[in-house]
Amino acid sequence: MTRYLVLLLTFATFLAAEDPFTFDSNAGHLPKTIVPTHYTVRLEMDLPNRAFTGQVRTEITARETVDAIVMSANALEIAEARMITDAGSVVLPTTYDADSQQLSLHPSAPLVAGDYIIELDYTGEINPNAEGFFFDRYTTPDGDKELFGTQCEVPDARRILPCWDEPAFKATFSSTLVVPENFSVSSNMPAIRETPLGDGRKAVTFDKSPLMSTYLLAYFGGEFEILEDMHRGVKLRIFATEGKSQNGAYALEATKQVLDYFTDYFGVAYPLPQLDQIAIPNAFSGFGAMENWGSISYMETLLLYDPATSSQSTKEGVFNVIAHEVAHQWFGNIVTMGWWDNLWLNEAFASWIDTKSTHDLNPDWNYWLKSNRGKEYAMGLDARIATHPIQLSGVTEYGAIDAFDAIAYNKGQAFVRMLEDYLGERDFRAGIRLYMQRHAWSNTTTEDLWTALEDASREPVREIASGWTLQSGFPVITASQSNGKLILRQEPFSIDDPNPPATTWSVPLTFAPLTNLGDVQKTLLAGSQKTMEWPAKLGAPKINLNDVGFYRVVYDPETFAAIVTALPRLPAAEQINLLGDAWALVSAGRLSSTDYLEIAWALRDNPSDAVWRSILSALIEIDIWMLDRPERADFHRWSINLLRPQIERLGWTPKPGEPTADAQLRSAFVYRLGVFGDQDAIVESQNQVSQYLADASSIDGNMRPVVINVVGRYANEATYNQLWERYQKAINTEEKTALLRGMQHALDPALATRTRELTLGEELPAAHRNYNLFYVSSRGEHLEETWEFTKEHAAELLAPLARYGTNSYLGYIVNRSSDPAIAAELETVQVQHRGEDALAEAQKTSGAIRLRARTRERELPGLSRWLKVHTSPAN
Repeated sequence: MTRYLVLLLTFATFLAAEDPFTFDSNAGHLPKTIVPTHYTVRLEMDLPNRAFTGQVRTEITARETVDAIVMSANALEIAEARMITDAGSVVLPTTYDADSQQLSLHPSAPLVAGDYIIELDYTGEINPNAEGFFFDRYTTPDGDKELFGTQCEVPDARRILPCWDEPAFKATFSSTLVVPENFSVSSNMPAIRETPLGDGRKAVTFDKSPLMSTYLLAYFGGEFEILEDMHRGVKLRIFATEGKSQNGAYALEATKQVLDYFTDYFGVAYPLPQLDQIAIPNAFSGFGAMENWGSISYMETLLLYDPATSSQSTKEGVFNVIAHEVAHQWFGNIVTMGWWDNLWLNEAFASWIDTKSTHDLNPDWNYWLKSNRGKEYAMGLDARIATHPIQLSGVTEYGAIDAFDAIAYNKGQAFVRMLEDYLGERDFRAGIRLYMQRHAWSNTTTEDLWTALEDASREPVREIASGWTLQSGFPVITASQSNGKLILRQEPFSIDDPNPPATTWSVPLTFAPLTNLGDVQKTLLAGSQKTMEWPAKLGAPKINLNDVGFYRVVYDPETFAAIVTALPRLPAAEQINLLGDAWALVSAGRLSSTDYLEIAWALRDNPSDAVWRSILSALIEIDIWMLDRPERADFHRWSINLLRPQIERLGWTPKPGEPTADAQLRSAFVYRLGVFGDQDAIVESQNQVSQYLADASSIDGNMRPVVINVVGRYANEATYNQLWERYQKAINTEEKTALLRGMQHALDPALATRTRELTLGEELPAAHRNYNLFYVSSRGEHLEETWEFTKEHAAELLAPLARYGTNSYLGYIVNRSSDPAIAAELETVQVQHRGEDALAEAQKTSGAIRLRARTRERELPGLSRWLKVHTSPAN
């Protein structure tokens, strides 16, 4: 059977209507014959010995006669299981299947339908990685300290207690934590009682939770400082380690804003009496943040913001990530996907509304424009063979771990925005509110969402949406004018498949005359072609207004020329849209890189941060093509000529009251000019770093990371040692990260070797150690040496990693390569160390490497000739 026949059969299966959620038909591994209704949990923490003791009393309902009670468990030592009856307790024999991670309790006689109570005593581990219970070691002025926390998504609540660890098995929880007396603690609900135990420990009991899925379970403890306030009757608390609580003030205020926004948008108040947010210094770096109900965890740099030293990018990132995780308290926690194949219901919607709310509440940030970077990244993935649909099929719990990717988040976000734009904001919000009302405290499938949106909007939502969520890829729209007609055609867009399967989408198109973008028209392109009236007097059409659509556009030559000519005068969203399409066409071999550079040059006076970020991403890719080529110097000279007028406009230092975008642009230009070898940028960076090393408060927070990177790039041993010494003394995680990034930038091969070797020791915390090799190789200069180091130590490097993200680890290290031999080696090493199931994740990177090699070979001859002309003294 050929690949195309398989794909066509798969699409026929996928596009069949999905059923609404029902518990009995929902996917999963556990039998549905027994359901838990309430867990009473007691956990005694022994952090020094990396262990805990647990007891769980679970109220269950047998829905029919059963011979065994089957639940989830992993890495737990069961001491005893009991059935609690009116006559007392009865010990139950247990069996365990490690492959399925299922624990079975065996009563002496079958249990008939009815209610029962079971108890289990057990012990478990506190892990160095965020899987179940984890510990985190961090630095304070008084020396190193430790805290503990939990991470349960996707399949790790079963590391904390034996439970029904699948999203559809919702139950209530009552919990007690036994911890050192000096620890502050957080769980999903407020503490209602603290009992000293007389041995330096205390028992903290938490209120009963609402119905919730096990992956949202949360327990945190440590010597936290707490910043606290009340808002809308909800106790808000920011937990931070010693000396950092003041940097939670911005997060506290941001939380109030997004709580108001979401309460209004969803038409449902936040349902819990508390909302804790916990900053984890190191151990949470692989996750970023997690939406545990009422007790959200964050990597420290995504929650804490110091107005004196942090950058504007950090400020915006903190707001946006808080918006994402708080949005999940509704979309994910109140209403939860039935199984991990509908993961996108959680992540795409949270990603869409985090950007929508960030944009609406901070309009001067232009956040929808900035979100284009994530959308472009997703389109780059989705235009390749190694992609997958938004909605997964037949996914296991561990398979779902790899699906937390740009397709689920960024493509999903972009599709939701496109659908909202087509239906209209009012009808779309009415549909979301209806969905929340119908399914609160329960689970759903995508079909339930389409039904609610259709009922609210009276539009054929599932007919439009199914192709976008159940098929991979997206279309390219070809637009041409002829005899007063606008002819629109669609076909699949691919950058590495010369014969993609014949697929169509229902494409919501927005367009307007180039000379009057306010004259917006909309149409639905449901087939392969559509012809519309377009009198010649309207001139050239601009399609995909505001960059809302998830599709590419190819214009006829005359229309394209007119748009490029008008481009400097168009709104930033239209400029970004054309830049994105143009670069994608370069990747597909339908436009040359020199054509793209001509477009970029036409925008050289543009003041938009988002436009320049788009251009800079293309310049970075071209720079990778040229790593071993003598004409790289010509490219650097041309790029410096492109960028320098902007830094001359902005100046090298911040101006009082300047727009936030200017501060971000300045740092971006200084960094890229420094990397390209501009001597003024290098000298200015050296001056600012010298001032910073003498007085940390002397440097602008926006500039600190970029000037450290530039100085680190050209560092000698003495400068490198200065950065390393400062790193070792730094307490603030954001500062430590900036210093390490500078070291990772070093061009000197001996210094790059020193940085690589830090990966194997204990001198870096896990958060920095796990990403060290990626950052050393991320500019391409030390990639081959870093890959050899990785192959030599692969087992040692992979062993301590959490399962989440492990399959991506090797690919991250070589993702800037242009060498097909490395692509092949990546696949081999991945299978050798992670197994055949991990190959698909490696192929995302290996496919990108092979594509870069082909693009490089095709583009470099013409690009080299073009650069010689455009960097000659006469130019």
